Amino acid sequence: MKLSLLHKPENRQNRNLAIDVLRGIAIILMIVFHFGYDLTVFGYTDYDTNIDMEWRVFRAVIVSGFLLAVGMSAYLAYYNHINKRKLGLNLLKLLLVSLGISLSSYLMYPEHWVYFGIIHFIAVALPLSLVFIQRPNFSLLLAVVILIGYFSDTLTLTQPWQWSVKHWGIPVHTVDLVSLTPWFALVLFGIFIIHHQLLPTIKATKLNQFVARLGQHSLLIYLVHQPVLFTGFYLFQYLSE
Repeated sequence: MKLSLLHKPENRQNRNLAIDVLRGIAIILMIVFHFGYDLTVFGYTDYDTNIDMEWRVFRAVIVSGFLLAVGMSAYLAYYNHINKRKLGLNLLKLLLVSLGISLSSYLMYPEHWVYFGIIHFIAVALPLSLVFIQRPNFSLLLAVVILIGYFSDTLTLTQPWQWSVKHWGIPVHTVDLVSLTPWFALVLFGIFIIHHQLLPTIKATKLNQFVARLGQHSLLIYLVHQPVLFTGFYLFQYLSE
């Protein structure tokens, strides 16, 4: 595929479209993932999305899409100038959403509630990424080090994290956990990709524009899709009786 020259001002629209399409694809895949998860919750299947390898890989693809977009968006938004007000408002929104997710998941799954899921992670990764947006090559190096360390079990925050949450009365097993290792590596990859013009050109077709609109509203869709799916399943069960 032809690569776009992402540093040129005239390509700003294509660049943003590509990132929105990436988010849109990730949000569509996430809905599919949770639909499969809900099939088990309502007793139609016996999938185990935490254990079955195909579901774990599927989840990794979805999370990777979101976090690559985080790194690329942070670079575009803050490379030349950090608007502290804009950053503060974005972080406040993410923190409020994170709090809402934690409270609602605690009510639904008190033994496995979400205390550091994907939105919590982004709320931490966004300001942390600002340290690296001026250092894209170092970002790539650090991302590789994180992944090598993680998969070789020489660099992981899992054990100390689990020890800490257990002693704070927080469950070790949760319905959604996105830890800094290895996932921050994807944010760093995003910074490197967007800086070096490695994002493919996306044509403004009707399909791409539709997917991009989903990506532009990914946070809202993230918040409402599960209540919508649950309502649909409850109605289906009620009408089937």
